[in-house]
Amino acid sequence: MTTLSPPLPKATLSTSKWHDPAVKGAIFKVCSCLCFSGINGFVRYFTLNAAETGLTPLPATELAFFESFFGLLFMLPFVLATGVATFKTKNHLLNIARAFTASMGIVLWFTGLSKMPIIQVVAFKYCGPLFTILGAKIFLGEKCGWARAIAIGTAIFGAFLVTGSELFSGDRAWIDVSLAALFPIGASACYVASAVLGKKQVKTESPQTVCLYLFLLSVPILGTAAAFQWVTPLAWQWPYLISMGGLLAAAYIFLQHAYVVADITYLVPMSFTRLIAGAAIGMMFFQEWPTLWAAGGSFLILLATISLCRHELQHKAALPPQGVTA
Repeated sequence: MTTLSPPLPKATLSTSKWHDPAVKGAIFKVCSCLCFSGINGFVRYFTLNAAETGLTPLPATELAFFESFFGLLFMLPFVLATGVATFKTKNHLLNIARAFTASMGIVLWFTGLSKMPIIQVVAFKYCGPLFTILGAKIFLGEKCGWARAIAIGTAIFGAFLVTGSELFSGDRAWIDVSLAALFPIGASACYVASAVLGKKQVKTESPQTVCLYLFLLSVPILGTAAAFQWVTPLAWQWPYLISMGGLLAAAYIFLQHAYVVADITYLVPMSFTRLIAGAAIGMMFFQEWPTLWAAGGSFLILLATISLCRHELQHKAALPPQGVTA
């Protein structure tokens, strides 16, 4: 199995637990997830909630553009404080590739939020990596051991439970739910690709440089996409759009610092903060009370992903060093 990053450095006895890379990485990841959860609430308000209350919803592409544009403005003081060296990069192709994958992920994610309650979108997101493993087995012939097979089956059953109440009550058709679920799952695949590229970049460049070029290149990409469905925001909507940019900048700053000190696989379980925060936002602001179906399904998806990550870490640790045969 390919190693995405070197092993986590171990904390010494003389080091405070707060300086342990594992602890620092977890804190940065949780803070990033909370910022992303706040953005989910704003998107839900501007799209699905707006349509339900008779307002004109803002398109997903336009929300993604404003989020990135204002995020760049918030990023500039953080970048300029580190000097002009932040603008120097050698990873031009990686910067472009990550900007495209991140932009596509944002649009797919926002589109999902415009069609489904927050907790359902976030729950489906965690099926993405598991479905990726299934696709690798089917199309690439990769081995799928018992641990992966059980995790995939559990996640699929969990995803079924998340939407079970709507399906069996007749509130939504099977085809509508299936198509809507493709948006968060597709967004998840894009975010995984973006995370891998970001992890590779921070090995040779600072988090500030990686964040800067992500925003610089994403803004024109999303701006071009937004131009085809442009809806001029109302005056009262601008402060919320600006707040989305601030949350996005903070989320990526936290995320890049997390990638510097911790392994991507280790950080995956911390991302479930978004599921808890998403449920809380839905309940407090949009009266989206999770059903027992949604709660049970989310728990199964969470259990499947954490168990798989733990299995993969143990498997990697048991492998002999490269160049050494067992």
